[in-house]
Amino acid sequence: MPTSSHLLRWSTEMLPERARFSTFREEFARLNLALDVIDHSGGRPRIDVTYLPLGAVGVCGVVATPVEFIRHKHHLKDSCDQFGLNIVETGPVQFANAGQEHVYDAGSACLIDRGRPLRVFGPSGARVRYVTVQAAALKSLVAQPEDLSGRPVRPGPALRLLGCYLRSLATLKEPPSSELASTIGVHLLDLVAATLGTTDEAANIVTDRGVKAARLQAILAVVARRFNDPNFDLDNVAGVLGMSRRYVQKLLDEGTGKSFTEHLSERRLERAFAMLTDPHHRRLAIIDIAFGVGFGDVSHFNRMFRRYFGETPSGVRAAATMGEQK
Repeated sequence: MPTSSHLLRWSTEMLPERARFSTFREEFARLNLALDVIDHSGGRPRIDVTYLPLGAVGVCGVVATPVEFIRHKHHLKDSCDQFGLNIVETGPVQFANAGQEHVYDAGSACLIDRGRPLRVFGPSGARVRYVTVQAAALKSLVAQPEDLSGRPVRPGPALRLLGCYLRSLATLKEPPSSELASTIGVHLLDLVAATLGTTDEAANIVTDRGVKAARLQAILAVVARRFNDPNFDLDNVAGVLGMSRRYVQKLLDEGTGKSFTEHLSERRLERAFAMLTDPHHRRLAIIDIAFGVGFGDVSHFNRMFRRYFGETPSGVRAAATMGEQK
């Protein structure tokens, strides 16, 4: 597998129609995933794939019209010794692997042994995200993961955290640096292990490393999603994620060096700055922008804005307007 953190994106839409599936299979084979692809769309197939290698871990997303992927025994001669944890976002999807065959709906997950034959079928189209991990690395944290292959993964907090972490990675505009990619890879390995169930010896390592990082990411994601609600506060975050106020604040302090209030204010101020400099919001009054990003008092907004950016909101807007007229 590639070891750089180069983000790969490709789609059947980019390929010549007459050679669409054969070329697509060649692309998958480059990732050591040779397979057959069978179209069930009625002649209008589309498959979009993203892949992000993160050291010994890989993250992949597949969105497809009705299609069937099959890995026969003859496809396995160059396969890597890896497992893949698949999370179905849009289903149903049928997975057959390691002598097991189950249908999975949205929100469910299964573990796949990539060294064994595999069949994946989405009769209505599908969206699936999955994490590939080296078998040796997973076995250092989970006892006999091969016994879990082909079976549904039990739902729980670790699986929800993993799904949230994967969704956050999908928003990356650029691939992470090599150092950050390695750190993310470790976090994902820990989350996969926590989802499957770690050995007693590995439990503390996984909790202190990957699970804690995923919880921090989940907190930041909630703040990013809800910051413009004027009633949004620390209790809301704690309630949504099932954590105590103290634990949320502790994770933020240890992981970012900033408090919840600082994160919330920064999100609101940065959004206000973007609106003040955007011609599409030129007719909005500054007070409307302040209320729109979650501030309840315009005087407080003005003070914080100037302290954060070193300029008043009206000054920022005037400078942006002048720049557009030049």
